[in-house]
Amino acid sequence: MKKIRKLLGLLIIGVISVSVAGCSMIQKTPEAIKKTVVAKVGDQKITLGDVDEQIQSVITQLKQQYGDDYESNETAKSTLTEQRKSALEQLVQQKILLKKAAELGVAPTEDELNKAVDEQLEQYKEVYGGEDKLNEALKAYGLDMDALKKMIKENETMNKVYDEITKDVKVTEDDAKVYYEANKATYTQGAGATVAHILAKFNDASTEATAEEDSKAKAKIDEIKSKLNGGANFEELAKTESDDTGSATSGGSLGHIDYSSTQYVKEFMEGFKNLKEGEISAPVKSQFGYHIIKVTNVQSEDKVQEFDAVKDKITQTLTQQKQNEAYNGKLEEWKKELNVKTYEDKL
Repeated sequence: MKKIRKLLGLLIIGVISVSVAGCSMIQKTPEAIKKTVVAKVGDQKITLGDVDEQIQSVITQLKQQYGDDYESNETAKSTLTEQRKSALEQLVQQKILLKKAAELGVAPTEDELNKAVDEQLEQYKEVYGGEDKLNEALKAYGLDMDALKKMIKENETMNKVYDEITKDVKVTEDDAKVYYEANKATYTQGAGATVAHILAKFNDASTEATAEEDSKAKAKIDEIKSKLNGGANFEELAKTESDDTGSATSGGSLGHIDYSSTQYVKEFMEGFKNLKEGEISAPVKSQFGYHIIKVTNVQSEDKVQEFDAVKDKITQTLTQQKQNEAYNGKLEEWKKELNVKTYEDKL
């Protein structure tokens, strides 16, 4: 399990917004269905209504997609069951961790919780473009600001428990070396180069550019090429002129690309395959627009990365693995201690 704080981000951004559907207990009233107990954590109960609150936005989407009778759709019903199982597991973990926070003496103070709320609300406002937009998004997810604040506080508390469980996890350099030797293929770079580009894009890559669009993009890329020929810095021009916003902030860099890669369109690949170290291409046309491409770190054959170059990445991977093992082990221990019972057949 990744750091628990990821769960809140996923919920708010709406990643769980996938197609889901109905309940098999149609003979009961909606209120009775909501009160169906689907899990017990010690003396605490989790109802089907609690579970469905976690996936309210997807239920809303389902109604929009299939109508009010969405529960009769078998595909949707199957998917909903899987989503409910996932949400139920999260709720079980939540109740366990919130209970253990007090027992372990790691529950945050009210000041710490309020600080976390203030900081994360500012982040969400920035993501959504202001408080009004955030409130609109929350409403669409079946939430309000008070519910969000409660979730942030609970999440902060759960993080404290996670940190307590995993605080003694250590990964030594020897651990990293053993992993490196056993997984060298993972750290082998194919023949290729570090590629950067500047893009003058067409309006829509899915349709053929009009003559006007082509002319406009070509004029822009020719002007950029002229600046480069005059000694302008490629990386700085990429930051200010490239229409590829994803790479512009890093000077147009796309990282290492194998010559055999199929992730990029043919015209782009052909545009840099024969470039020499540090060389900048002439304008290259693809369905996306016109590119100017620069290559560095050219390697003509496969190369295994040195241990020192990947040590930090390996250490991070192993640390996460060990933290997951520690967390999952302790969670299973606590489930037995609290006599946790789940009733997935009622989902």
